[in-house]
Amino acid sequence: MSDNNGENMPQRTSVSINWRLKEQKYKLVGAKCVSCSIVHFPARSICPDCQKETEKHHLSGMGEIVSFTHIHTNPAGFAAPYTIALIKLAEGPMISSQMVGRKEDVAIGKKVRVVFRKLSEDGDAGLIHYGFKFEVVE
Repeated sequence: MSDNNGENMPQRTSVSINWRLKEQKYKLVGAKCVSCSIVHFPARSICPDCQKETEKHHLSGMGEIVSFTHIHTNPAGFAAPYTIALIKLAEGPMISSQMVGRKEDVAIGKKVRVVFRKLSEDGDAGLIHYGFKFEVVE
């Protein structure tokens, strides 16, 4: 998106999309298959493994670091350095997330828990986006 001068403008997000995704973004809610009991995140209405219906499932927010990387060159909207980790949640799903805390504490096999933080904002007058990140608990 660009303004009349050809300069890039930040893309704004609608309030309605944030409202529809609030359980996934703010409550860490996934889905559990009623037949095979596999937990999915983000939530799915039909299990991809057995094609049966799922039901809402609140995730514990606990997990373990499987892999990680430290980012030193930031994309627009992010302050570097920061750490991104691949996390296996206690219930089974794997997700990627930004880590908070000291980068020296991040290591494969470390236990983590979810924390909710500010992610970004759509300029000075736009929406402020919150969501989950993780921190080391050991």
